[in-house]
Amino acid sequence: MRAAHGEWVRASFDALTAGELYGLLQLRSRVFVVEQDCAFLDLDGVDTLAGTEHLFLPQPPRAARDSHGAAAGVSLEPAAYARILPEGFADGPAAAPGARSVGRVVTDPAARGGGLGHLLMEQVVALHGHADLTLNAQAHLAGFYGRHGFAPSGEGFDEDGIPHVPMLRPGTAAAQAVPARPAPARAEEPLSARR
Repeated sequence: MRAAHGEWVRASFDALTAGELYGLLQLRSRVFVVEQDCAFLDLDGVDTLAGTEHLFLPQPPRAARDSHGAAAGVSLEPAAYARILPEGFADGPAAAPGARSVGRVVTDPAARGGGLGHLLMEQVVALHGHADLTLNAQAHLAGFYGRHGFAPSGEGFDEDGIPHVPMLRPGTAAAQAVPARPAPARAEEPLSARR
């Protein structure tokens, strides 16, 4: 069953509905590939790994536009999204033994400026802040992540022409978990298992 709009969803790859997965990929493509003009392999297979979590805030479907600006279908993009990788998965310069890496942190451009990014990071910390968390932040967002306990943990680096900085948030008191949605029972075979 799809979560109500306005409720955070925490799900494994197998627990995502087709519409949710499509929406997550729509948003990631629109922001990371098109808006930021970065040609990279977003569909890196890491989304499907056991232990990878997808955390997002659904919003109602709305009209989508094609690359020429014409009305063309439906956007199923969430308002905000982050991918949390399995414990110990080495994710670039920020990798740290035993830590969980946070990546693909994004908000819908139409929803920016309203604090959703901070609410998203508060959810991430509430879920996983008991353990070390890492991320490879775009350098201009280091202060944003700093408000959630992250600090630079190494030398800056360039990724796809964008300055980045590795960051670490040391684990703290036990997290307050948002329950994960179990994978739905499906008749078909499950699909096989970047930041």
